[in-house]
Order: sequence, then structure tokens, then C-alpha cells
Amino acid sequence: MDEQGNADDDVDGQRTHRHEAELPLDHHPHIATFPLRTAGATIDEIVSEQNGYQSYGEKMSEDGVSCVWAPFTSHIDYEVARWAKLRGQGSTAFSDLLNIDGVCERLGLSYRNSRELNHIIDSKIPARRPRFRRQEILVAGEAFDVYFRDILQCVKALFGDPELAPHLVFAPERHYSNEDRTQRIYHDMYTGNWWWHTQKRLENEKPGATIIPILLSSDKTQVTMFRNKSAYPIYMTIGNLPKEIRRQPSRNAQILVGYLPTTKLEHITNKAARRRCLANLFHACVRHIVEPLIVPGKDGMSIASGDGVLRCGHPLLACYIGDYPEQLLVTGMKTGECPKCDIPSTELGSKDLPFEMRDLDQILHALALVDEDPTQFTKACRDAGIKPLYHPFWEGLPHCNIYNAITPDVLHQIYQGLVKHLISWIKSAYGEAEIDARCKRLPPNHNIRLFMKGISVLSRVSGTEHQQICRFLLGLIIDIRLPDGASPVRLIRAVRGLLDFLYLAQYPCHSDLTLELLSGALNRFHDNKSIFVDLGIRSSFNLPKLHSFRHYVTMIRMFGTTDNYNTEYTERLHIDLAKDAYRATNHKDEYMQMTLWLERREKMLWHDKFIQWRLHNGAAPAHVPQSRHPLPHSDLVYLRQSKLTKDPSVKRVTFASLAEQYGAVHFQAAMARFVVQVTQPDLTARQSEEAACHVNLPFQSVAVFHKVRYSTVGDDGMLNNVTVDAIHARPARRDCHNRKVPARFDTALVNLGNGGKMGVEGYRVAQVHVVFSLSANVKRALFGNVNVPDHLAYVEWFTPFTAPDINHGMYKVSRTLYDGDRQSSIVPIHNVRRSIHLIPKFGTVAPREWTTSNVLDRCSTFFVNNFTDRDAYVTVF
Repeated sequence: MDEQGNADDDVDGQRTHRHEAELPLDHHPHIATFPLRTAGATIDEIVSEQNGYQSYGEKMSEDGVSCVWAPFTSHIDYEVARWAKLRGQGSTAFSDLLNIDGVCERLGLSYRNSRELNHIIDSKIPARRPRFRRQEILVAGEAFDVYFRDILQCVKALFGDPELAPHLVFAPERHYSNEDRTQRIYHDMYTGNWWWHTQKRLENEKPGATIIPILLSSDKTQVTMFRNKSAYPIYMTIGNLPKEIRRQPSRNAQILVGYLPTTKLEHITNKAARRRCLANLFHACVRHIVEPLIVPGKDGMSIASGDGVLRCGHPLLACYIGDYPEQLLVTGMKTGECPKCDIPSTELGSKDLPFEMRDLDQILHALALVDEDPTQFTKACRDAGIKPLYHPFWEGLPHCNIYNAITPDVLHQIYQGLVKHLISWIKSAYGEAEIDARCKRLPPNHNIRLFMKGISVLSRVSGTEHQQICRFLLGLIIDIRLPDGASPVRLIRAVRGLLDFLYLAQYPCHSDLTLELLSGALNRFHDNKSIFVDLGIRSSFNLPKLHSFRHYVTMIRMFGTTDNYNTEYTERLHIDLAKDAYRATNHKDEYMQMTLWLERREKMLWHDKFIQWRLHNGAAPAHVPQSRHPLPHSDLVYLRQSKLTKDPSVKRVTFASLAEQYGAVHFQAAMARFVVQVTQPDLTARQSEEAACHVNLPFQSVAVFHKVRYSTVGDDGMLNNVTVDAIHARPARRDCHNRKVPARFDTALVNLGNGGKMGVEGYRVAQVHVVFSLSANVKRALFGNVNVPDHLAYVEWFTPFTAPDINHGMYKVSRTLYDGDRQSSIVPIHNVRRSIHLIPKFGTVAPREWTTSNVLDRCSTFFVNNFTDRDAYVTVF
């Protein structure tokens, strides 16, 4: 009993610690502005007479055409051109469409084919962003083509975009969770230490500086399915924009600045020489791209934001975003080494072995010997721990430490790294057959993908699929036996520690306390990972991606949370800026065509914004004062609102059908109790039961809804139309092919009246069987003048939350029975906060008669899954 009591105390202590750590993230921060008012200041107080749209309009009016749709002749003329360039299927298909007799005449088009439309775009629509240029780069006596833009003009285009002007941040800030300012909060880039410290140094050298943090990212990608054709794009954005803006492709806040050569140099037979030439080629190309940043980075440059205000901008390379091979290529490190610190490659799996960050001064001193004796240069580079690179691109960039600039990579380091390894280890430990059997028997949920063939059959598993597997992985292994009767405690704790690290690392807002939770989760994994060695699955943990986790806390403090520099955004850009661009070519001399296609597309995107601005009478974008900050946790805790269709799925369902088809056996009794609770709330439980026996229901059927959708509510109170969650409550049916579709009644988290945003206090799990509404006449007859919600739900309860398990941290629940029957109630639908996923307690072997459609009825005990999404993770702990 004492041991159990101590275990419960430990669990309660962990829950209390986490609650205290996360609670401040739900409040507005206390903000400390940069102490020098000159930071980010305007050059003068005079605002330029023109914003970005006005100067663009002047260029458009040089031809003397005043039509709002210029250079097109009409609304139809413009919309067809816009569709062709932004939505069209290709120039040939568009020309064929216009060649149909009468199409151009009836629509009144000013062009008759793609060539004429391209001529209008090229000659009459000004370019807002710089054009691409081709440059030959010589490496080892061989010429390679690189296509690139003037990166300085790209910076000015982003900084001067009037659509983005209200969101720009010009100076660093420190955010705190408490009034005495002892607990820091980190979210956007301007809340990190890098910007603050760099601003201090710049103010000593150049007072009045506005730092423009440059974020570069590069990654090779396949542009064809079968021909093994690849592209090597490099992207750029600026840290003055909030991360919510930068990660939306529709905001066009990321710019493609170049295509790097994709050659493999296969004619060089010596592998070491080939790798060296490829590295030098990469750095020569990127050096050519970033070279214009050197002078304005040191001395500053006059730059106008989208509202016409001038500042002295200093574009500085802050972050380089890429996967592990890209990080090694950028930093000049060898495979198997950490690109950021000097930890030995044989100690990468260490939990707490001390390390030092790479010594940039020593490395730059070694690289400066490149034109001296080759032997001396090679030795100096080896002593500094770097490959012998010929003038890496970051060598002369001001205020740039490339080893600090390498950022965490959630996609490749966690999902495609340790999670990939962990799933493989678990399959080796427990056997693929049992893992697959459990995957096939999980109940459905909006946030859970069901792998009906198991996960062992998957090949070339994507990061998205690994993310989906993580949502139920821990629940699968809770009660499986290990070989030879080994205790599974360490394995479960290791999995829980890694999953905690994964979810905490992706928080959109962190405090000093939550960063302690992040470090603690990693330590739990390290403390228990030896189980995989004992089982003979691993011999060591010298994995560079595992070691990279030790840098996460430092990097979050330096540059803000990990969603500031996630490689998933780069992967998304590949679709628009590489793959679609390649498909628009004839696959011959493709880069010339790709860059031209992108330039025309960007022109049309900008021109569309300009026309919308002109249609609204040239109203300048409203300026948002910098002192007004939204809650940094905006998507840590979802404010949700339920949404049902205007018309019910079934207009009339009788009580008998509710019992037979929907499983609402005690609907009438539950409804009578609900009437008493609403009309006579002061009665005791026994008095309520007696009063319910005398309630007569003046109806025999209800209107039923089969689905409840949940959308997020922004900090401005506006409803987002994106569905983030849904609850299904529908009977069995047949699809359009006359195949039987089983009934589905989802489980949900119900607010008992005192539930908060975080934690399970005041909540209880229930299975939703019927979502219904009552007519106005019925509500008036039953409730009189008492206000009753429009939509109600019939639910069957599970047992209340008790203490979670000390090892896997999940709550255990089972059906609540009263005299052998399931306890049921009627609850307002607005009390149903969200769906909740229950993982069956399978036992040592999953019963083969269980299926995904019957497991909720056949299983008696479940574990509440808190890994379905971030909101569940924050709520159910």
C-alpha cells in the first residue's frame, strides 16, 4: 500500500508540475521592449507619399490606360488570364480552348492564345520581384549553371509588401509569464535571444538599426515519378514576419531565390574527390546568391516597408533550415558528426556528456589558409574539425555563426529519425503480428488513421504516416508481454518519454518551465533506453538525430519555437515552386522555362492583389500597432466551436428506432431526468429520480444529426471554417455500392460544468449515441421560459478519471453501469468539448473476434488516448 501511495503521489506531483508550467501560456505575456528606442526606428518621421500599391499603380498608368482591369480590357478578360496562369492546365490546352470558334469573340478577350497572353504579362505588367538570372560557376575547371535572383531585391520585395506591412516586427522583445519577469516565454523569432543580443551589438556599431533576419532553406526534391529527375531549390524568408504568416503558402512570404545544380559528378571516380567537389560547388553557388548581403549587413541600407516608412535595415543570415545531409553540407562536417558541437561521434547517445559549440574563430582561421600550402590548409581544417572547404558561403557574412544558425528539424530528426527507429525496435521486441492485430482493432476517431492492414506492411513510410502512427503507438504496447518474461516497464517509459518530447518540442509557445518539461522527457527516454540493448535490438545509440535533441532547448531560447524553422514548410513549397514548375515545361532546357513560368505566376499573383486593392478604392492596409500582440499560444489550446448542418440528417426518428438503430435504449428516461434537472435544479439526486417518473414527453420522435464538426475560434473571436475535429453518431447503413457500413458512435470528452482549458478536472468520457434537436413547441411545453440549447446529445458514461498510470501516463476508464445497464444522460452539445479516442485494453493477445466497429461494445476497459492531437495532449494529462 505504501508503494502504491508513493506512486500516486509521484503522479500527482508530475501533473501539478505540468499544470503549473503550462497554465501561464494561457495568459497575455508581460512584455519588455528593447531598452534603446533607436532599435527598429524609422529614418525620419515622414512617411513616404506612396505605399507599395501606389508606386505599382504609377508604373501601370504609364501607358495612359485607366481601366481598373488594365492591362486587360474587361473583368472577363482579366479573370480568364488569371485562371490560365494560376489554375490552368497548361499553355497548349489553353491555346486549344481559345482556338475554338467564337470563344475569344464571345468572351471579348484581348489575346487569342498563350503566346499573346504571355506577351501582355511580360511587357505590360511590372515585375514586383526580381527576375532570375543564369550564371556559370566554375569548380575544378568545370562550368555549372545556377539560376538565381538578387537576394537583396527579394528582401526588399518581402519587406515592402503592403499586404504584409501590418504584421512586420522591427525590434526584439522579451516576453514573460509573470509580473516580476523571472520566467521567459518564447514563441516568434523576435522573442528569442539571438535577435536581442545581435541588436545590442549592432546598436553599439550602427545606432538605429532594423535587423532583418534571413532564413534560408534548401533541399533536393524529385520532380518526376519515374525518370529520377530532381531539382535543388533554395528558399528565403524574413524573420520580421510572424511564423503564422510565413508558414501559409497563400501569403507568398517565402521566395524561391535560386535553383542549384543537381549534378552528381559521376565522372569523378574517386569518391572523396567527388564529395569535395560537390561541397565546393554548393558553396560556390550559394556564395554567389548571398554575397549581396555582406555590405548592407554591415553598414545597413535604406528600406521601405509596405506602408512606405523608411528604416535602416541590416539583412543578416539568422537560420539555415535543412535536413541532416544538408546541415553537414552547409557546415562542412563529416557524416556521423554533430553539425553544431564537438561531441565525439562515439558518444552521440550520451545523456549528459559535456560538449562545446563549434569554435567559429578557429574554423575561420583555418579556412583563411586556403591559398597557402595545401598540406598546411588540410591539417588546419582537420584540427578545427571541418572539411577543407574552398571559401564557404558564410565565411564573410556579418554577425553570422553558421553553427548556431543550424536549426532543429522536427520532420527529419524526430518523425523520420527517432520515431522511425522506435517503431522498428518495437516491432522487433513484440513481433509484427501482434502489433498489426492491434492496429486493425482500434476504434475510429477523426484524428486517427486506421491502418487496416497493420503497419508492418508499409514501405517508404512518410513523415505524415509516422506522425499518424505516433498517435496510438503507446496504447498498442501497454499490456503486451516481452520475450522471456522481461519487464516492459522500461520500454513503456522510454516510449512515453520520446512521445512527450515529440509533442512538447512542437509547442507553438514555450516558457522556461515547459522547456524543463522538454528536457525531462528526453532524460526519461535516456534513462530507460537500455531496455533495447538488453533485448538485443540495439548495441548502441550513437545516432546524430538522437543527439540533436540535446540542442532543442538552446535553439528555442535562441530563435523561438520550432515552428519558426520547420522543414515541413519547405516540403510544401516544393509542390508549387519546383514540381508544378517542372510540369509546365516541355522537359527540355527546363530551368529557363521553370523560372519564366514562376515569374509570370508571381506577376499575376501580385497583380491580383493590386486589383483587389484598387477595387476597394485604394484603401491602404490597416496598420497594426506593434504593442498589440495576440496570445502567443494561439494554437496550443484550441478554442473550439461545434457546428452542425442547418437541416438534420433525419427529420423524424421514433423512440423505438432510437433504441434499435442508435442504441439509445434509455432515451425517454434520460430525457425525463434532463427536464427535471433544467426546470428544478435544486432537487437532490433522489428527488430528481422521483420527479422524472412523473414527466410526460409530448413527442414521439426527434430530428437527428449524424455528425458534429468542430472549428477553431481565433483570438479575434472569428470562426475558422477548417474542421479540426468531428464526432460521428450514425447507425449502420449501406453505401452506394450496397455494401454494409457499420454503425459508428464516437466517444467524446464532456464538460460536467466546471472543466477548464487544461487538465481533466471537470470532464468525463462518454459515448455519443444520438445528437438531436427539439421543436420550439416541445421546448415550450417541457421547459416553459427556461432557455434550453438548440442541440442536445444522448450519451452513455464511462467511469470518472482517477490517477493516470505512473509508467505510461494514461487514464483507465470503463463503462459506468447501474443495475447492469449502461448509465446514460442527455447533455447540451456545447458541453461536448471534443472527440476522445479510447484504446482497448487488449490483454496479452488481442482477441481476434474484436473489430474496429465492435470493439467499443466488446471491450470492458480502455485507456484514454492523449496523443491524437496537441489539444488532447494539453487537455488529458
